[in-house]
Amino acid sequence: MKTALIIHGHFYQPPRENPFTGIIPLQASAKPYENWNESIYRSCYLPNAFSRYLDSNGGIVDITNNYSRISFNFGPTLLSWLEEEHPQLIEKLREADRENMSKTGHSNVLAQCYNHTILPLDNEKTKRVEVAWAIEDYKHRFGHKPEGFWCSECAINEDTVDVLADFGIKYTVLSPWQASEINGKKLDGKPAPCDRPFIIHGKRKSIAAFFYDPDYASGISFGHLLRSADTLYKKLEETIKERENPALLHWATDGEIYGHHEPFGDMALAALIKKIDQSEDIELTNYGAYLEQNPPTDVATLSKGDDGLGSSWSCSHGVGRWFRDCGCFTGGDDKWNQKWRTPLRKAFRNLQQKADAVYYEHAVRILGSQEAADNLLLQYGSVVCNRLTADAFLSKFTSNSEDKETLAILLDAMKNVLFSFSSCGWFFNDISGIEPRQNMMYALYAAEVLQEFTGNNYQQDVFADLREAKSNITSEGTGEDIAKKDLPNSPAFAMAAGFFAANRQIALKSDFTDKYGVFKLVSIGSSTMEIENTKTLKHYRLNYNTNAKKAGVFHLDIKNKATGYTYSYIGKDITPKTLKIFSAWVDNKLASCLEGAALESLTRNIENYSVIIDADKNLMKHSSFVENMSLCIKVAKCMLINNSRLNSKAHIDHIRRLAWFARTSGMTSDIANISEIFNTYMERYAGLINKGSFSENDAEGLLNILITARTEGYNPDITLLQDAIFPVLKGCGKSLKISEETLKTLAGHLNISFYRC
Repeated sequence: MKTALIIHGHFYQPPRENPFTGIIPLQASAKPYENWNESIYRSCYLPNAFSRYLDSNGGIVDITNNYSRISFNFGPTLLSWLEEEHPQLIEKLREADRENMSKTGHSNVLAQCYNHTILPLDNEKTKRVEVAWAIEDYKHRFGHKPEGFWCSECAINEDTVDVLADFGIKYTVLSPWQASEINGKKLDGKPAPCDRPFIIHGKRKSIAAFFYDPDYASGISFGHLLRSADTLYKKLEETIKERENPALLHWATDGEIYGHHEPFGDMALAALIKKIDQSEDIELTNYGAYLEQNPPTDVATLSKGDDGLGSSWSCSHGVGRWFRDCGCFTGGDDKWNQKWRTPLRKAFRNLQQKADAVYYEHAVRILGSQEAADNLLLQYGSVVCNRLTADAFLSKFTSNSEDKETLAILLDAMKNVLFSFSSCGWFFNDISGIEPRQNMMYALYAAEVLQEFTGNNYQQDVFADLREAKSNITSEGTGEDIAKKDLPNSPAFAMAAGFFAANRQIALKSDFTDKYGVFKLVSIGSSTMEIENTKTLKHYRLNYNTNAKKAGVFHLDIKNKATGYTYSYIGKDITPKTLKIFSAWVDNKLASCLEGAALESLTRNIENYSVIIDADKNLMKHSSFVENMSLCIKVAKCMLINNSRLNSKAHIDHIRRLAWFARTSGMTSDIANISEIFNTYMERYAGLINKGSFSENDAEGLLNILITARTEGYNPDITLLQDAIFPVLKGCGKSLKISEETLKTLAGHLNISFYRC
């Protein structure tokens, strides 16, 4: 009998958006990407959907969807971001689910605690909300209920088991150190067996648990086993022999190990899967399928941890890491402490009590009972996961517009209170880190929202508690000092209004937008606008005007008609993220002025200018050089992106000259700008292939530009092109009207080896 193998990946990033605006700010530490979500998407999440299997010469033989062969869970907040920014990946995850459902009758996807709170530390109501929202998100993504559930940090206790069972969850995955007894026999610090599922009891109900193999989990996470699929496969063979053909082998790790923490780990995983598929001794499966065929009979008793509150996979003390200075931390000076953890949790717990009181006072008044208010909060997951708008959701409960807005505001506040408990806020070494700061912003946003219902300054209450949380970095001060630095200078609606006004003033019509984070532009005139917060349903009717006395500086005066207050939106209020967007609008508008003969003339003149520079290198220090280099980049952008489907010899030659000029005379940043233009061009053609609108002429143009770029010393990113063209090549080009000869040429230039139609 073959040994069943289950490989589980826990894919997660903490929520990162500014809760006041709903926009993720630029994160400098994630460069060259805008934020860490985008960075890890590129290094891990996307590669695992299109993982390369290479031949001995480095050519692509196959591109596979690793998600279809492993067990996995994705953080719901991360999925919401992916749905907005990279919906193609969401479809690949659904494809993996459908394939497993068809093959085994069970999904390979587990649900996950909604925003990664530590369930044993949550009160009963919060536990139920977190699980209910997680299940609603799962159903929205995959169209059916989950069988398995990933608890954040594998944190569990008896109360958590009961809640999971109440919601129909059949199993979870835990660390082998989270069991204290098997069938009443103490383990005395030894790991629980990982070769079968076990029954774990709550106080009222039971579910199944799989304890993962610690040897493989550790070896893959910290021992670099993913550097060689051959080595990992050999270890599997040795393990099966040593353990005398075990019925089950399985491991669980952070999913980010497959490509982010371990570069090219996705490719090692793909190669391992190939080897397993050819094996006579091992077969891949998922937890649901294995559980159906092998229902548990043995009972595992859950460890209670040092504090009697439960256990987890990354705190040897239980769950202390998320509320006290238990000794667990990551990085930082050895002399640092984590005493800040206790007042940080205290601040959020105190706020939660106040938020509950305000919510239930108004929700019960509107809905008639506490039970109805409880159910409303549980069902709000359909808004949180973006299946329904707040307006559509609340219309099912009331037709009164004022009541609807009240409930929307309160539910948004309750959501942000919950988000303040996301586990990453306590995991690392200091309260000044990006994760605790994010949690504090959620709390302060909720406090501001709640204040309008009672007049109480809840933010000051939060600050008072945060004052007790002292950073290990003296210059950072306390949690209060840190949080105050991050509070926005202007109201979020004023920032949105400034964004919309600037958009209409400086952007092309094709770049007009009606969205700014959670804000939607309802209408706009020359001096008035109406915007809506889509989460709270609050409408803002505003007057705005550019202040001429502030000429040379972006300055808007924004007046709220309802309150009469006037806000100034000036240069210092423009965030780096917004400034980057503004710059793109300006660039696009400038590029739109360049057409046809003007482009050709500018290209020739830039080439002539390069001859002068070659004769006098001192010119490169002059402002005229900077201006001409900037013009070179704008012309290249216009020719490659705005007119991307031109394909004349002259067009290609002009691009070659511009690329040559930037590479031979430009600075590193200039060369990077041209490289990015080439990358954008390649992405655009990948999009055409995915849409099925890629022609023979497009293929010829793409090849010409790719060859030109490489000839001039650039190396465009062809990853998305490879992902798009591979299934076309697999189908011998039947989905596109392109000749076989052109397909072969494309395959060669895109480093794809297998094409043999």
